[in-house]
Amino acid sequence: MSLIHDLKSIARLLLFLALILIKCEAYAIRPFVTDDARIVGERIAQVETWTVFDRHTATQNALFAIGPTDWLEITSGFAHSYKFVDKQGYGISGGLLQFKALLRDTKPNQGPGVSFSVGVIPAFGSGSLTPDGVTKFGYAILSQSFFNDDLLFHVNLGTSSRKDMQQTHTLTAGFGFQARIIGGLHAVAEIYHGDPYNPTIQAMASQVGFRHIFNDTVQIDGTIGSTFDRPTEPWMTIGIRIVSPKLW
Repeated sequence: MSLIHDLKSIARLLLFLALILIKCEAYAIRPFVTDDARIVGERIAQVETWTVFDRHTATQNALFAIGPTDWLEITSGFAHSYKFVDKQGYGISGGLLQFKALLRDTKPNQGPGVSFSVGVIPAFGSGSLTPDGVTKFGYAILSQSFFNDDLLFHVNLGTSSRKDMQQTHTLTAGFGFQARIIGGLHAVAEIYHGDPYNPTIQAMASQVGFRHIFNDTVQIDGTIGSTFDRPTEPWMTIGIRIVSPKLW
């Protein structure tokens, strides 16, 4: 019985490794704010999580996406955080629901890929991350690919609003790029205004970092960033994304 149990354990491990190495498409771009026009893919699921650190806070974000068709991606997620100052302590918020529709695929050396994203974040949360109201957002995305995806440019433009005691609106815009350095290692950078997920963030900001693509299923990211008005208060992020094979 022990031998059978060991063989089953080995089989499960081999199956997991096989799923990790199966070739599928992974295109999501968080922790960057500037989004990519591509979607996760038909009947494919994705998990991405990244943690943001600054002098006052550590915040982990998690997004779960699935592609029910070859043109639609549905994402949900949550965030939890611990603030080291002001005795605010732990907080959690969640319930994000986002729909991303692909209008034109991104292909190397052709016209830009085009997609559109809309979403809502309800006023659910507790502690230091309790939102002030319901957030609604929408933005258009253009992505241009060159040299078989060795060089990618992304442009976003949209709006975000939050309804609480008063209505808060902000214009969201971003420009980012990804360039292959060697093997699976890429340099990434962006400049943006506002964040669709948080309309109270209205400053100009930038991030630079790396993305290492082990294969089309597993990627890791790291960035350093700051707002233009507070360059002496930087943050850093580290994240990972894993994409499934086709689920059905």
